[in-house]
Amino acid sequence: MFDPIKIQRWIVRAIRIEFILVAIVVTVTVGMFIRMLVQRNDSAQETGASTAMLQTQASTSPAPTPSPTPLPTPTPIPYVVSEQLAEVRAQNPDAVAWLTIPGTRIDDPVVCSSDNEFYLKHDYLGNKDITGAIYQDFRNAGSFSGRHSILYGHNMKDGSMFHNLRYFKEEDFARKNNRIKLETLDGMTEWQVFASYVMTTDFYVIQTAFSGDAEYQSFLDTLVEKSDFDYGITVSSTG
Repeated sequence: MFDPIKIQRWIVRAIRIEFILVAIVVTVTVGMFIRMLVQRNDSAQETGASTAMLQTQASTSPAPTPSPTPLPTPTPIPYVVSEQLAEVRAQNPDAVAWLTIPGTRIDDPVVCSSDNEFYLKHDYLGNKDITGAIYQDFRNAGSFSGRHSILYGHNMKDGSMFHNLRYFKEEDFARKNNRIKLETLDGMTEWQVFASYVMTTDFYVIQTAFSGDAEYQSFLDTLVEKSDFDYGITVSSTG
């Protein structure tokens, strides 16, 4: 026969064992859940760290190379005229240049007025003088940047003004003194003689304006043809 007391003891033991097993299972399950949470937290931290790293990399990427700062455009230094030209201009604003021709007495200021008559009988200071002055054609307007600048001067018997230009009729002199110095308000320039002759009325040599390169080239060619001798220099309308 069964002993009720023993059966009750077995049942209690079985319940205890089952409770212990359940407790173990619960403990294992809780442990696994905690581990899962820890793993998730670790993953989240790793993701955050990766994000932070990417942000750091983005923020520390090299900045674009700035474009070089352009150098300032230099301001042109205005030409300072010589003392002799400055002195004349202080007395007469019509003074526009200083002409020097080596081998001659020509070393004089050049003036320019509103016509070609005034300085025929006035000196470079504007005073009445029968010898006049060396002056520029009024159509050049005081500038030497045009294609044909014209200077006038009397052929004075005392050797002043343009009297010494007659020396250019001699080939030996002309070849040795074929450089003319002209100081303008813009700077010192040097001009080369490519033709010389006694002007005649069959050719309008005092032309200052040209319709184009072709007309100007024709003008230059005529001067070379009329020259008393060949200077061996080729002249072109295009410089």
